[in-house]
Amino acid sequence: MSDSDILSKADRVLRPVLKELGGFPWIRLEGCCAGHKPEDSLWLEINVLGSSGLRRLTELLRILDSKLADTDCRLDCLLSYSAPADVAPVPHGWIPTAVEVFWPARNDWRRSQSMIIETLLSSIEEFSNRLSDTSNPPCAINYCPFCSSSFIRVDTIEKSGQQRYRCGDCDMTWTMVDPVV
Repeated sequence: MSDSDILSKADRVLRPVLKELGGFPWIRLEGCCAGHKPEDSLWLEINVLGSSGLRRLTELLRILDSKLADTDCRLDCLLSYSAPADVAPVPHGWIPTAVEVFWPARNDWRRSQSMIIETLLSSIEEFSNRLSDTSNPPCAINYCPFCSSSFIRVDTIEKSGQQRYRCGDCDMTWTMVDPVV
């Protein structure tokens, strides 16, 4: 199932969040639910790409958790370390993850749901702004510029100092001159 399939089947209230998350190349949406009853919760099943994806997800969830700190809502994130035998394996480098936000079961649960959606959107916006602020010091490349995978290898090394890299996940190749460290 593709991101667009999930987006078209998702609860209308959750679609803006899914559109924003779908813009990150290191996240793949697998499933979601915005909660339909007072005792339900909002959950997202996603795959994140490599350790850099986990680091980014952690930062995004820290922002979200800090915004939910003075509320009666709770955030959980679980990594799936084993898949059932009847489920296709996740491609190399992708880590199955579930994010769930709980709210107390009350008659005005839609208000909590709306607050969580707005908080998610503002957290994603704040996270996106922080991404552009980070400096990228010169160093040897350790991730794919096309898919952010950490599964890369050097194809060729030339005397001019140029390196030809190949991604083991998306199979893209690129050439660059590594900076002198």
